[in-house]
Amino acid sequence: MEESIEDQAEIVAPKAVVPKAGGPSSHELGHFWSSINWKAVMARKIVAPRMFMRSGLIRKDLLPTFAGEKDHPTTAVVENDEELRDFFKGEAGSGRRYVVKYSDSSNAYGMSFVDCGTQAGMDAGVMKVAKDMRVDNDKRVVQEYIEPLLIRDWKGGVKGGQGDLGGGEGLHKFHIRALLLVVGDMDVYLFDECRVLIAPEVYKEGLVVGGRAVGTKESRVEGEGGSEGGVDDEVDKALHAHVTNQSFNKLHKSYDERKHNVALHECDELGRGDNDEGGEGVFKEKGVWEQIRGICTRLFKKLSKDKRKFMTLVNTWELFGLDFLVDGSGKVWVLEANPEPSMKMFGMKRIDIEGKDPLSNVPDGYVPVYSRRKEQAMERMKAMAAEYRREKEAAKEVRGLEEVGPTGGERTGGEEVD
Repeated sequence: MEESIEDQAEIVAPKAVVPKAGGPSSHELGHFWSSINWKAVMARKIVAPRMFMRSGLIRKDLLPTFAGEKDHPTTAVVENDEELRDFFKGEAGSGRRYVVKYSDSSNAYGMSFVDCGTQAGMDAGVMKVAKDMRVDNDKRVVQEYIEPLLIRDWKGGVKGGQGDLGGGEGLHKFHIRALLLVVGDMDVYLFDECRVLIAPEVYKEGLVVGGRAVGTKESRVEGEGGSEGGVDDEVDKALHAHVTNQSFNKLHKSYDERKHNVALHECDELGRGDNDEGGEGVFKEKGVWEQIRGICTRLFKKLSKDKRKFMTLVNTWELFGLDFLVDGSGKVWVLEANPEPSMKMFGMKRIDIEGKDPLSNVPDGYVPVYSRRKEQAMERMKAMAAEYRREKEAAKEVRGLEEVGPTGGERTGGEEVD
């Protein structure tokens, strides 16, 4: 009797690897990818909890190719400081703002901001990034800064109480973390609980403080994480107003996970106004959840067409964390995708979210967003329907010819009629 794939398979368990000094990259966060016996995976002898190729999703310089301008902020890749300066030529006074980051970093590491509201502000940001690039000789992703929808300290909040988000009364920036499970070749599911990660500092428009551009640790050469060394309180406040990464914001003295990491379905409470009627929640009738689902569907439909950038196998699966931002009009944008997403952020263990064997049984709580098998089946059905229509038209044409005599007259009882 032939063994089933379940009998043959073994789960490849992750091995702990200490990230290199200089800040973690996405490759290091997916540290045990290289420990998987991919030859055995290809032969379907083992099951792996990772995709074979995933760069099209997790690399910030490749994601825009698949997400597209409709769903992802305008993005450019600059290889050196000369290309960086060329990108910003003529931008001074435009009012546009940009986020500059490594193509493969995470946890807000090495993030800088360039504010083109004024020549001086833009120059400060460009000079900072150019200096960093000369130090580490690494390319950067320059991404348009999306003007965010903001969350208000909700009604009834008191300083230090449940309604106080930190930094005094005011509006706060946030982003949404969603979990996405890719199973086999390929079925994609979205976990139905998203987390809203809220900045602990009140939102500030300015990205230049005292002539200095706001940014996290300057380069990988300088070591790990945190705010830029020696910054003053105002620069640090600006960083924690604009950066919504949980690992980064935990460094802030006012950070409280109960207030700054909440479920998406609770955000109607966060969005109440200060008037007597309470106002509307920031997500009410904005369709945020449906927008996230739509973005994921479009993204994976494109990824499925390029196996060189995103190659799935029938005996693999992987859990990703996708970050989304809501702009002032309520439109949702995908910012980036992360391998090895934090489970602590969701207050759950990985096995509770991922399940023991998603290939056999996707756990409860997942909503399907894309299936290559279903798409291919639909394409076959459409092709069959098109072929049927062609055959029908051809048969109709033949019948028409059969009913017409050699001289063009209709046939009746075998005789031509003039």
